[in-house]
Amino acid sequence: MSTERNLVPVLVCIGLSIAALAWAVSTQLGLILPHLDCQHQSRLSAIASFAGAIAACVAGGISWQSVNYAARSEPQSGLGFFGSVSALSATVFAFALSLQGIASLVLRGCER
Repeated sequence: MSTERNLVPVLVCIGLSIAALAWAVSTQLGLILPHLDCQHQSRLSAIASFAGAIAACVAGGISWQSVNYAARSEPQSGLGFFGSVSALSATVFAFALSLQGIASLVLRGCER
């Protein structure tokens, strides 16, 4: 029981941390992968962006699910609010990642 209680703050903030990390990694890969996309006629940029969007959605879902547990176990701690903000920010990052993926589908790597 105490292990679950110790994991709640970690699970609450996982949406914000994992989604932001996925966006940062995808942004950096967006600078490298278009050259490989052009050389090999592949869509690695789109795959990386959409994989990051899926990771952000999963992390946001974990944060959203942990909000209910945090509200029941410690209602005055503020973890429920932070979990909601974390899940919402994961949604925003997932939207940004999906837009990056769509852009990499529209533009190949050779337009530069």
